[in-house]
Amino acid sequence: MSIPQIDDKEITRELWQSRLPVRFILSDEDTTKVNRSESPEPLYLMLTRHIYFPCIVEKISRYYSNYFKGNLNDPTNNINLNNLWFEYESIPLKWHYPIGVLYDLYTSSLSTSSSHLPWQIIVHLSKFPESELIRFPDIECIESHYMTTLKEADALKHKGQIIGDMQKRDHKQLWNSLLQDKYEGFWNINMKLMAYTENLKYFRYIPFRIYILDKPFIQKLFSPYDVEHNKWLTLFDLLQYSLDHEVKCEKSSNEKKITNNNVEDYRVIIHGVEPPLNTPVQWLSEYFSHPDNFLHICLVENHTRR
Repeated sequence: MSIPQIDDKEITRELWQSRLPVRFILSDEDTTKVNRSESPEPLYLMLTRHIYFPCIVEKISRYYSNYFKGNLNDPTNNINLNNLWFEYESIPLKWHYPIGVLYDLYTSSLSTSSSHLPWQIIVHLSKFPESELIRFPDIECIESHYMTTLKEADALKHKGQIIGDMQKRDHKQLWNSLLQDKYEGFWNINMKLMAYTENLKYFRYIPFRIYILDKPFIQKLFSPYDVEHNKWLTLFDLLQYSLDHEVKCEKSSNEKKITNNNVEDYRVIIHGVEPPLNTPVQWLSEYFSHPDNFLHICLVENHTRR
């Protein structure tokens, strides 16, 4: 019996449609301040992997506003969004990382359970960790962050030529399609950003970020094609180059903790999937990039998983 072949384009649809079940629980401290006799029930949401937490904070605040008052003497029942933050396994979650990236990095690295779903996140409405997080911005700020990242990706791939030639309505269509979960509307514009320029059959550089627990993300210049040896470079090549370069930088800066640069010591996760290390990185960039056109790669050291 033959196995049906999947069109590469369908992979982008499958990744777009992937969801994470999340269980939001109000922190113990904030639960003591609710304006009802009963404690708030957990809030369950199915979230797309590629959006950001600020895109859904209004929904969460509306839910908890039925229980919580920012000031116990205030007759109104509202929540100060500036004080809202999320936590997983005692780690405050960054708003500017895609939700799926946070899940892949932290559940694979920190969870003591073999089952991570639904992903349990603690909601805090007070005691904002100023030294660890930036406060949740409004939706216009997260749109600006997304567009800035997208422009950076196009600068790496095409010297910014394609995004620069687009009209403002194209930029808005990308963002609105992302918010409204409209795959076709998004890819009608995004396919232009996957084109080749300058008579090349590949991108100038691959937009990627590598995430390792307790470290800033790693980002280097990496071309997907080795002109000198006339060969396509793979995910393994990208990882080995990036980790080796990072180790050199750390040693020159006299860092106390040096990154492990043995690729085989890591689980490599993109969109919740562990792709083969011999996958051409050009193909990954075209079909496995997030909507911001970056490959977000989580590296989880095998011994970190308990």
